Amino acid sequence: MLQVLVPTDFSNNSYNALYYAARLFKDRPATFHIVNVCSSGNDPQKEKAESAAIQELDALVHRLVRDAGENERHMFKKVPLCCDLTTGIAAYALKEKVDVTVIGNKEKEEIKHILFGNNAMQLVRDIKSCPVLVVPLEIDFKKVEKLAFTSNYANPISQKNIDTITFFGGLMDSEIIPMSIEEKEGDALVKKHRSDFLEAVSADASKEVKLPVFDGKVNTILEFIELWGIDMLCMVYHPHHFFLEFIGKGIIKELNTKLKVPFLILPDNPN
Repeated sequence: MLQVLVPTDFSNNSYNALYYAARLFKDRPATFHIVNVCSSGNDPQKEKAESAAIQELDALVHRLVRDAGENERHMFKKVPLCCDLTTGIAAYALKEKVDVTVIGNKEKEEIKHILFGNNAMQLVRDIKSCPVLVVPLEIDFKKVEKLAFTSNYANPISQKNIDTITFFGGLMDSEIIPMSIEEKEGDALVKKHRSDFLEAVSADASKEVKLPVFDGKVNTILEFIELWGIDMLCMVYHPHHFFLEFIGKGIIKELNTKLKVPFLILPDNPN
């Protein structure tokens, strides 16, 4: 059974992520771990906070069933946590062997909510055991016809990440589109990583798309997404790699603020 973690602060952002996940995985048996960090671990009022969080979690699940419909394949585990926000959620994901964490993106008027913005990127950094799917605020759910994956192949793409890409592609029979940005000729190792990945996904993917940089790499990716009608973008997060300006926190953080499609961020070395 698929284990899906959805942190919530009861904002529109987090509800939208939960609703999207319920629709995305509607045909898969899944347990949804709906987690609210209601207080810190040393809060003297934590029992009161937990009780209030449980009531709100009950109401949240009731709203989801009303909006998305009853689904016999889905189970819900409502979890109030008293801990540090990002490290507590990351520890929970590891302990419960979560397959994917789904979070919502924010808009400026919702900066009062704690889960998003810088904390969203901190979750991406702290959750090393599973991919993180970032869902833009209030997008309409639609079938993922095209899933784009982009990398500079400075590191090999792990088999577990390849399996994740093909799993998400298989959810809705999506076309997987490898996309690369033309740069200087790569070394032999980069070529091997790229060749190995393309061979591994060849049965499920289209021919690779190579794009020239015309206005910075982020804008190149955004233009590609719009022109090609991409429904989900996927990248690997390399937190300590030499090529941070392309594939690390810089580009992922910037894309996360500008993307209008779901963003699947894979861990560097998945457990």
